[in-house]
Amino acid sequence: MSTSPKISKGWAMMFLAIFFISPLKAIAAKDPVIRVLIGQEKKVRFRADGAKSFFVKGISSKQRSIKSINIIYDNGNVNYSINNNKNSWFELPKNFNLIIKNNDDRGIWYKNRRYAGDLRISLNDQNLQIINSLNLEKYLKSVVGSEMPKEFPFAALQAQAIAARTYALKLLDENESFDIHSTQESQVYLGLEAETAKINRAVKSTRSLALFYKNKLIEAVFHSSSGGRTENSGTVWKYQLPYLKSVIDYDQNGEKYRWSNKFTSGELDEIFPDLGGVNSIQIINKSNTNRVLKIKLYGLNGNKNISGKNLRKKLQLLSTKFDVYLKYKQSNLDNKLNIYNKVFNDMAPQPLPEIPKDYFLLVRGYGAGHGVGMSQWGAKAMAEKGSSFREILKHYYTGVQIKTY
Repeated sequence: MSTSPKISKGWAMMFLAIFFISPLKAIAAKDPVIRVLIGQEKKVRFRADGAKSFFVKGISSKQRSIKSINIIYDNGNVNYSINNNKNSWFELPKNFNLIIKNNDDRGIWYKNRRYAGDLRISLNDQNLQIINSLNLEKYLKSVVGSEMPKEFPFAALQAQAIAARTYALKLLDENESFDIHSTQESQVYLGLEAETAKINRAVKSTRSLALFYKNKLIEAVFHSSSGGRTENSGTVWKYQLPYLKSVIDYDQNGEKYRWSNKFTSGELDEIFPDLGGVNSIQIINKSNTNRVLKIKLYGLNGNKNISGKNLRKKLQLLSTKFDVYLKYKQSNLDNKLNIYNKVFNDMAPQPLPEIPKDYFLLVRGYGAGHGVGMSQWGAKAMAEKGSSFREILKHYYTGVQIKTY
């Protein structure tokens, strides 16, 4: 029996609807939920945005609708009050697990920021642990805006979205209680305040795209600025990964391409009390990209070798790509302590002249961050010259594929 053109058209429309709409629903359904550690404190407060309420599960037998809650841990007990009624406090059981959620796109206030998704509060190591659970793509809209200025070119924002998505996917379900930190320990996440329309479009336009090497998700690390050339992963961390090789960077116009710090002898006394301060300092070894690997410090109480990473942490430097100088307060003359001087087995470093009290230590460096993987300011420069997000990512991550996960 033949079918009329009208009926055929109806079946065709239904087929198209099933074919095109169903896959979209399937993609949305498979988006993972990521658990972000956003706080560990003794005292916390959560509130709804405006006059709306949120829901709390765990303070009674049923879910409760309230507008705010204060929670305090003190002397082994956890107490809470609701709706700003600080005259009425109630104790939570030792193994409590609160879940705060709402249906408001404006999120839930914690400190001075709003968060989408659910907030889960429990006691961990004598601190109130706050974990934000939300859809990965929603999380990324905040991460991109937290990690990269919204004024950056669209292709750079797209590259950041894919790198951040890959980084997060790699960490899913590795830990029991949460997946990722909200700080630079993982990647910065500042809640709904970091979102903009442009950033949201960049995330949406790269939906489900991630970075792979031989069909496995990569360690998609990134940093602000490398100071002219990125670093090999094996120089900074334990393993050399084939896709994290040193490449030329284009970050020369970055805000932190060049920097300097000054330290008085008194400040060095406080930073290195075990040595009795620092009388002289010597760079022992540098990497091929001019990053400090080992330093020798000389003090009144002895001397010791430390890594460039350790010195960076002690002095709160932007990177390990630096040189050190002596500068006399009453003169404009610099006396450079030393240049790159690799130590051979049969050569021991010689102590340098002591730092007099009228001198200070000057550290001049390049770049910001560990220097491995994608340089954010380099991505900006490449995008401004017309590179696509694919070209940016394949420049900084050697031999990778960009495809859906």
